[in-house]
Amino acid sequence: MILRARPSANIRYILIGAALLLALILVGVFLTRDHAGANGRENKGQPRLGLMTTLPLYWGEGDIGEMVQQSAAPSEVYQRLNAKFRVQLVDAIDPKGLQSLHMLLLAQSRALAPKEFEALDRWVRRGGHVMIMADPALQWDSEYPLGDKRRPLFTSMLSPLFGHWGVELILPIGDDAGSADGKIIKEIGEWSVQTVTAGAWQRAGSASAAKDVCAIGYGGLVAECKIGRGSALLIADADLLNPVLWQGSGVRAVSGTDDFDNMAFAESNLDRLWSHGAEPKSRN
Repeated sequence: MILRARPSANIRYILIGAALLLALILVGVFLTRDHAGANGRENKGQPRLGLMTTLPLYWGEGDIGEMVQQSAAPSEVYQRLNAKFRVQLVDAIDPKGLQSLHMLLLAQSRALAPKEFEALDRWVRRGGHVMIMADPALQWDSEYPLGDKRRPLFTSMLSPLFGHWGVELILPIGDDAGSADGKIIKEIGEWSVQTVTAGAWQRAGSASAAKDVCAIGYGGLVAECKIGRGSALLIADADLLNPVLWQGSGVRAVSGTDDFDNMAFAESNLDRLWSHGAEPKSRN
């Protein structure tokens, strides 16, 4: 009779650990390659755009298995932005990180700590350019339950910053009846944009400095602010980035044509912010 030794518990733990390590390595390789490819070859000479958001624009809401299998991909919004700019995901607002950026986009971002508010305000006053899409009542569907930290924020948490710049974000009641599903179409200059529960800007007290000027237009949807030597373009809505509101359907989906101008509106404003800054003008 031949006796076979059973693997010890230590060996089993080593094998399990090695398997987990291999999975993490594969995820790292995938993310590094994907992010480097997205930010390197296509747009090496273009402006660096920092992106801070709680919306599922890059990571989506897939699990780690999808990332390992390379089936999880950035959303159409991220891909469109990254085709024009070198998008860099931003986890925290700090002076060193801001210095490496040409522009910053906060799209329904998380709440900022006081030192982050201070760093952002100082960066803009010294010549930085930021576009903030802040929604008072986000309607973006999510797989995560209410209260889950991975779920996009329902309402903007940047009120202290807006008040410092002399504006306030509100949710108008009864101005836009919309359709049965709540969707509304807004004509914004040359763009036809579809969204839901869009907010509005209104003046709040006085600006923090005599040179701070915010011009509110398009029915309150947009505030163009000159802050020191820099500029801030504030949009009282973030749902308009949701692909279900602007992507093409039917024949348009095949041709790649958008049903609405949501992305063209966002891209054009970023282009203008980069080229000229936000020039306050009265627009209705």
